[in-house]
Amino acid sequence: MNDSQISKTIFFWTLVVLFWLTAAIIIGYAFGYRFNPQKGIFIYGGAVTIKTTPQEVDVYLDGILMPSKSFNRLNNSYHINGIYPGNYLLEVKAPNYQTWSKKISVHSGISTEFWNVTLTQNSYAREDFESPGIQKFFISPRKNLAAFSQQIENDFMVKIFDPGTLEINQVFLANDHVFTNDNKENIEWSPQAHRIIIPSIKNENEEKNYFIVTLDTAETVSLKEITNDNNLTHARWDPKNKNVMFYMSDDNLYRIDLDAPQEKKIVASHIASYDLTPKALFYFQLPEGIVYQTSFDGTDSPLQVTTSAPEKMDDNSYQIIVYDEDRIVFLNKNNTLFIYNKGLDGTYFRELSNDALGSQFSDDGKKLLFWNNHEISTYFVRKWEVQPIRNENELMPITKFSDQIENVQWTRDYEHVLFTNDKKIKLIEIDNRDHRNMMDVLSLNDNSSLLVNNFTDSKLYYTEKNDQGQNSLHAIYFPERTTFLQSFFPTTGTTTVQN
Repeated sequence: MNDSQISKTIFFWTLVVLFWLTAAIIIGYAFGYRFNPQKGIFIYGGAVTIKTTPQEVDVYLDGILMPSKSFNRLNNSYHINGIYPGNYLLEVKAPNYQTWSKKISVHSGISTEFWNVTLTQNSYAREDFESPGIQKFFISPRKNLAAFSQQIENDFMVKIFDPGTLEINQVFLANDHVFTNDNKENIEWSPQAHRIIIPSIKNENEEKNYFIVTLDTAETVSLKEITNDNNLTHARWDPKNKNVMFYMSDDNLYRIDLDAPQEKKIVASHIASYDLTPKALFYFQLPEGIVYQTSFDGTDSPLQVTTSAPEKMDDNSYQIIVYDEDRIVFLNKNNTLFIYNKGLDGTYFRELSNDALGSQFSDDGKKLLFWNNHEISTYFVRKWEVQPIRNENELMPITKFSDQIENVQWTRDYEHVLFTNDKKIKLIEIDNRDHRNMMDVLSLNDNSSLLVNNFTDSKLYYTEKNDQGQNSLHAIYFPERTTFLQSFFPTTGTTTVQN
């Protein structure tokens, strides 16, 4: 073999080696391996996955903008792989939005995930609805309608408002009653949104009563008059049967068909409270403090759900909030909050708070939000296997303020909480990795505002005082308005910009 042939052979095998070396590097790079020049070895990198609202954002790692090609349109998330294991500052930014950030740890072969990143806008286009003097408002769960109460001198009124058409119709007027002062009661919409129950108090003797209004005719009947019962409380609609409702008189639970009120029947006696789920009726029996389940018409034999009572039965005024037969919340007038949980860890009662003002299950029943005047907390009823993983029976404080917190409620993703504090509407995430991002949504002109996050039309409704000192109704699209929603819910109110 002459020198020329030797040179060609060496050149050929050099190309072969370079080809396979390059192919190995490319394949390794595609699978997340990166060469570390300090250590002189290949390291299997980690990844970061982020799903954001809004979708069009800039993602930064330690101040370096990540390429836009990392956006995955299959699940509308950003996936950045091949990151050296270590600690980073992750930032999500978008024009005219507040910045979200966390210090994160990236581990070899693992994707660090953030599936519910929400940025709030610096300012929102606000819709103003002509509704001076509004007291409280209640959104229909099935239709995009709101019922609101007004008190003008001695006249107590209820009106129905359609945010889509801006039409307002008065359906109720009484000059001898006022709206209930019980913060745990509201106007109750029928499942078909054709009738409402209005809780009220009579001026002269402060006796509670309920008025049932048929919306298309404004026909009104008094629950006290058609039942001849006293000490009325807890009026609710039957979830399945049209024109049928429940109510309590003293410690008895009644069921009444408004088309045949003379045929009212007792469903349960000696109870403290009851609740309705889409499938069954539950009631809290006294004096033992046991929860039972029965059918809506009360014809089924009661099924015992709990085998014991909450520990503190010295105050048996417990109201129950039922997700299902395995998850029940108990809250009494002393603000003691218990949960009954039948989960993977067994069946148990747990006291969650001795000063709770309210609680709300997430839609999937895996989390419970509860609060008092100054603190918001979350309890995990079931194990949460999405990052960050949380265990069943885990109690997690969310935030704490020295001044009063109000209007606490879940957002649609059940990973954020909305509330009002110090004349501001605030949004806070429950993800406690590094720190919780808390952002101001809106600034308000007083601390008496009411707030409802309506999932039906993706709007945030709230009240605010006008120049005459009267509350009026406003709304913003929250967290943002999408093209899909624009076609179904066009803007119809007077629009201003509010920070």
